[in-house]
Amino acid sequence: MRLLKSRIDYWSNSRLANWVRGENKPYALEWHKWDEWKKEQKKKRPFRYWLSDTVLKKMQDIIYLPLDIYRTIKVYVRNRFFDKLHYLNTGLKKGEYYDLDYRMIHALFNELVDFVELELSHLSRYDKNKKYKFVKGRCQEAQDDYFRWANHLKQQGRLTEQAKASRKIKELYEWWKYIRPQRVDPYSSDSFSYDIDEILDNKNIKQKQKSYKKAYDLQEKYDNEDTEMLIELIKIRNHLWT
Repeated sequence: MRLLKSRIDYWSNSRLANWVRGENKPYALEWHKWDEWKKEQKKKRPFRYWLSDTVLKKMQDIIYLPLDIYRTIKVYVRNRFFDKLHYLNTGLKKGEYYDLDYRMIHALFNELVDFVELELSHLSRYDKNKKYKFVKGRCQEAQDDYFRWANHLKQQGRLTEQAKASRKIKELYEWWKYIRPQRVDPYSSDSFSYDIDEILDNKNIKQKQKSYKKAYDLQEKYDNEDTEMLIELIKIRNHLWT
């Protein structure tokens, strides 16, 4: 079992570390920008950077070791028996049969919904100026505030990669949560007026073929849209972490 070091406060991010380093550590940067910042610090003041970002980190690891062991066991038990984060949850009704393609899209997008509502929304909790009311771990206001912040991150006047990914996450989330459920069933009584017995009947065959083709084309349109959205979700998978 890998030792878990998930902490809210890191000594290397503290005021003391900033004083030792001689420069304040950025609150947030894009992933590749962190590498650039670290290289710059090592070049400008190698010894002070070693003290602030290596020595302080090692000291914290030693002092926090008992607590890290406790948290590791606690998280393992919770993930293994309660949250069960080792598999994808489709959110589909239990006891029913669903084809694999149906399970696939529901599993991925249901996980996206949980990622937005349970993980991204909680990042807004770091704003000490607001108090959010979470119900079963979810809060619409906190979720909206996160996107309001992340969607407009800019560097040198241009949207960052994080902002672009955030906008795509929001787009896919809203499509699955609000737009897709509004689809009209291609084979409902409104769009497909014949059941199988009527189709096999030779009466009004042209009208039936026309009605069936209309329903088939609409279903094909839906399938193509689902495929496109799945591809878009896969493209941003590396941004689905907090």
